[in-house]
Amino acid sequence: MKDYKIAVIGDIHGNHAGLEKCLEHALKQNPDEFLFLGDYISDCPNPQKTMKLVYEMDRNYVCRFIRGNREDYMLNHRKNPGERWTYSSASGSLLYTYENLTEKDFRFFESLDIKGFYEKAGYPSFRYCHGSFVRSNEILEPDGENTAHLMKNLDVDLLVSGHVHFQEERIYDGKKLVHPGAVGVSWYFNGRTQYMMLHGAKSGWEAEFFRLDYDVEKMVKEFETSGLNQKAPAWSKITIHTLRTGSDQNLNCLNYAKELCQRAQGTVIWPDIPEEYWSEALKKFGIEDYRK
Repeated sequence: MKDYKIAVIGDIHGNHAGLEKCLEHALKQNPDEFLFLGDYISDCPNPQKTMKLVYEMDRNYVCRFIRGNREDYMLNHRKNPGERWTYSSASGSLLYTYENLTEKDFRFFESLDIKGFYEKAGYPSFRYCHGSFVRSNEILEPDGENTAHLMKNLDVDLLVSGHVHFQEERIYDGKKLVHPGAVGVSWYFNGRTQYMMLHGAKSGWEAEFFRLDYDVEKMVKEFETSGLNQKAPAWSKITIHTLRTGSDQNLNCLNYAKELCQRAQGTVIWPDIPEEYWSEALKKFGIEDYRK
């Protein structure tokens, strides 16, 4: 039986330059299938460029897709017009992405589940998800109690999970959990774009991880030309910092900005976190101006 290959693509976050690099690299290895784990959009500019690539892959290759929490954010916002997103560092990136999606994009997201079950004759079955089987935004941290519980009750020997923006393989009582890393806004390894190739045999599946250099500055420039850097000022700088370095400070900056707001105003009403507190958070965590 020949080596069966599945290219696993997760957490693109609108980084079409990283996606182009990963797809180019993967296609040279002639994979039999592609598995996309969701979070196609948000954080990076021009989501339409990413979705164009996704649709081209769907037309030309054997692909499986699930949706991530970022797609859920977009769908939920559409169903709840009272939810207030503003052009600001708190919600500007979400609003920008939402306004750049098409009816085709929303229909595509609605057609997807947050999980899947892989079956193929001659190969062991496995499960895959974005966050978990029940919530697209649940984080399966390697040492988390929720992770241990899920793996204990897993009915197959392999789970492939996205949402976590780093690459790791870990064994739980003989069952394997694999995170393929993030194509866009990836953690560690100097921000290199990441994807995984699953090699299948009758005996099981083995993960091969890839971390690739790509044109980061191409994406940085688009923050300016798209206007995203003005619509989500601090968030854009935080994202660019992660693209360039692999150091993720978004949650730290958000929490500190909220803390400053709480101290000064006695309350925090998202997304109304004044930009001055975001600026202080950027200074605290060493996020410099994105222009070089």
